Amino acid sequence: MGAENPLLQFEPGLMIWTIIVFLLTLVVLGRIAWKPLLQNLDAREKKIHDALTQAEKAREEAEAAIAEARRESREALRRSEEMVAEAKADAERLRERMITEAKVESQRVVQDGLRQLEAEQRLAMQEIRRHAADLAIQAASKLIRSSLDERQQRELVDRFLDEVPSGSKTVH
Repeated sequence: MGAENPLLQFEPGLMIWTIIVFLLTLVVLGRIAWKPLLQNLDAREKKIHDALTQAEKAREEAEAAIAEARRESREALRRSEEMVAEAKADAERLRERMITEAKVESQRVVQDGLRQLEAEQRLAMQEIRRHAADLAIQAASKLIRSSLDERQQRELVDRFLDEVPSGSKTVH
């Protein structure tokens, strides 16, 4: 076996120097590379944690805002239903008042009409009595031409008409 591979041979001096260089590299990398690398990883982890915390807080705030909006929406709906119910009640009260006023007005119109009809009836009866008196006077004057004067005839007719019913019965 004549030629052995020099990399596979054990050399204690080379091994010590390799360990020393490795340890120095490890120390240098630890101070120069690992420390900043770990700090960056910690900072990144903190940023991620903060972002997750803020996201959770934002989610909770959004849920609270949604709940508040729903509550306000229900409250607004309740108020609008109350307003509609109140408007319906007001409309019903107005309708009832208008019906009552219309009934009162119609009764007043009927009463006014009846009073007017009675007044016209009285006037018509007076006119009929006057005509009847005139007719009676004319008839009586033809019968009694010379025995009574006009004043006496008028008195006689008035007494006769006073004895006649006044016609206060309503005509239908």
